[in-house]
Amino acid sequence: MLACCILLTGLLLQAADSYASLCQQAAELSKQHDYQGAIVKYQAALAIRPGAPEASNNLAVMLYQVGRFSEALALSSGLWRAHPEVKSAALIAGMAAVQCNRPREAIEPLESLLAADPSNRDALLALASAYFGLKDLPKAAAVYERELQAYPNDVKAWYGAAICYESLAEDASRALAKMPGGVQYSKRLLADYLQSIGDPKMAAEAFGESSETSVESPEAARQYERAREVAEKSRRAFEQMVNLSPGSWQAELFLGDAARQRGDFNAAIAHYEAAAKQQPENPAPQLGLGTAYWELGDFEKATVYLQRTLHLKPGSRQAVFELANIDVRQHRDAQAIPLLQKYLVSQPDALAAHADLGRAYFHLKQFADAAPELAKAAEIDTTGDIHYQLSVSLRNLGRAKEADEALRKSVSIREQQLKRSQRLHEGR
Repeated sequence: MLACCILLTGLLLQAADSYASLCQQAAELSKQHDYQGAIVKYQAALAIRPGAPEASNNLAVMLYQVGRFSEALALSSGLWRAHPEVKSAALIAGMAAVQCNRPREAIEPLESLLAADPSNRDALLALASAYFGLKDLPKAAAVYERELQAYPNDVKAWYGAAICYESLAEDASRALAKMPGGVQYSKRLLADYLQSIGDPKMAAEAFGESSETSVESPEAARQYERAREVAEKSRRAFEQMVNLSPGSWQAELFLGDAARQRGDFNAAIAHYEAAAKQQPENPAPQLGLGTAYWELGDFEKATVYLQRTLHLKPGSRQAVFELANIDVRQHRDAQAIPLLQKYLVSQPDALAAHADLGRAYFHLKQFADAAPELAKAAEIDTTGDIHYQLSVSLRNLGRAKEADEALRKSVSIREQQLKRSQRLHEGR
């Protein structure tokens, strides 16, 4: 009996030594960046001590390092609840949930960690990403601001804040345009932006257009101020990011956007190409290149980059819209219609997409389908073309009175556009 006890004790000591040895070997492999080797050792250690918190946590970290995010999440999500003293388990659970596109699951572990360690940079960045993934942009921006208070030179946080504020500014601008009296304030927002990017002539033109109507709307005025404030926050965040990291892909992407928006397409393309060189698997520079060539009218090159964008990010709505627009311009209308219909399911207020869908139906002489789409887009008609096609569609449907009114409006818009072109040419 005594001999059996001695033997059992020896086996237990051997197992304990094996566990400690395996963990030590795994730690050494991790220091050498041999994460796969470390994973094997930690798995072997856990075969000896199933559920051991230290080895489980370290294995989750290694799995995260090699991109096995779903396994890291599965291992760490239970661990951080059972062993709250293992702080990094909560961090891995949160970061892995973000990487697995399960942002809602990231919130609780990250908030738990930040309650004990409020300036944990990785946790703050992951939490901001989680809120961004949930489309809760105000909370995402607030977390980025928290991060910047602790780390004022963090380029990632400045970039994240800039993106949040840019999206919030776009949302505010769209809301403004729908308000009574909001159109004039929307044009004033455009004038503010054109002035900020160094295009005083176009800014003056946009401001002049904003003064053509005088609908009194205190709520629209307040919304204009909110939109302007958020747009300014976005601009400052982008500029700070560029100043801190002038050669980074984020800076090149921002500079490309700024150059494209002021019409300097050669500079925009150069900046986007620089960003793409640093981040070949990132869809954002590809989308920038596609959009630049699309705006230039080089649809062959635009199509290459827009399709590349969709390969990297299948859900890119902007790429889908621009490809559909190219199809309409090149009279591949039957191909464009399902793309535009799908796009409008997620973006029902996108008037430019309604215009393209109306044009596609018009080209196919499907006037009953064309008329309602063109009517929805009529308010963005700056050349008279939408109203002209609406007039033809209505006339073919036997609605002569409405057709005459649409034609009258088309002629009026064309006359106004001619006057604006003359003013710009004369520098007035």
